[in-house]
Amino acid sequence: MVAGENKRRILLSAQRFWKEEKSETKLIELYEKSIDQLPVNPDLSASVKCLVNFQKFSLVPEHFYQKGKGQQILSYTAKLQKGDRIYTDHWTHSEALMIHAIPESISEWITKRFMQAQIQHQASAIENLYQATKNESFTGILYVSPGEADFYLAQKSKVQWYNKFQFQTEEDLLYFILYSLEQNRFLPTELHLKVGGFSLKGDKLRSLLERYIGEVKDFSVPSNYQLSPMISEKDLRENINLLGVL
Repeated sequence: MVAGENKRRILLSAQRFWKEEKSETKLIELYEKSIDQLPVNPDLSASVKCLVNFQKFSLVPEHFYQKGKGQQILSYTAKLQKGDRIYTDHWTHSEALMIHAIPESISEWITKRFMQAQIQHQASAIENLYQATKNESFTGILYVSPGEADFYLAQKSKVQWYNKFQFQTEEDLLYFILYSLEQNRFLPTELHLKVGGFSLKGDKLRSLLERYIGEVKDFSVPSNYQLSPMISEKDLRENINLLGVL
């Protein structure tokens, strides 16, 4: 996503997805090709933020975290590889920290390619998006991408739970959502769910969600953003997660 100086005018919005799992070397090659296809040079930007979405992460309360203990905390929930770089995103409003790991080669490529880039986990972008648009006492956010989805729950303006799922069918994803709600003792009928990404009103997933969830709405583009004539609201809604880095 490319935005103007005030970060409210969206000039470019795009994403690429790969269905098959790629090696780190292949991923870097694909990243480079994608950047080369951009009509703008990111090296000329005033600032650059890189979103990562690797599976190794842990969301912990602020008071639980001790500086320098990120790797130890992650080791309880993820199988870390030698050289994995540990990053910590501070969710100030939610009083929580997202601790996540990036493969060494990917981390080095980002820092060399973009120099002063700020690296965040995709979950942090969703947290930022929630904090910027919150207006209900209890909200869920579902961001759907091809074969994968991020599910975020908040109550009283603070995150309660986050996870990401891989899925093959819409029924798989519905099961993950309902199971997550049950584990967190939330009634599906009380959930106000905002859906973004690759899911439209009237599709199979939306129909399933509306059958079990109290309220299901599109994650609409906030009114304080201006879109370039080249970008439709549908295009930006598919990439709504990227607004969380502005």
